[in-house]
Amino acid sequence: MMQEINYKDFEKLNIRIGTIKAVKQHPSLPDYILLIDLGQAEQDMQIVADLKESYSMDELVGKQIIFVENMKSMVVGDVESQGLLLITYHNDKPVLISPEKEILPGVRVFGIRDSEYTHHLKE
Repeated sequence: MMQEINYKDFEKLNIRIGTIKAVKQHPSLPDYILLIDLGQAEQDMQIVADLKESYSMDELVGKQIIFVENMKSMVVGDVESQGLLLITYHNDKPVLISPEKEILPGVRVFGIRDSEYTHHLKE
């Protein structure tokens, strides 16, 4: 059985829109290192991700993605990976989740139910 969460649990996730600024090959793994533009943030976010089966490096540059900003950082093959990309799978290959329309980088993602936004709800 899937564990249910409430709005307070959901709001702990800092989910944002980012734009992939640059992509380079990880020096010791087949993964990519993505530099994510967060808009007004002082520094770009760096995420290590194994996306080579689905995307070339050129295909990723300029692509908007959805990510969890407040995930604990981890080191992947001596490279720090910050945040967590939201993906799904198609034919056993990762596919990035992207906004339907172009959104300013750094904008927060919210949930909606019964025409009320999660950031307006009180429990």
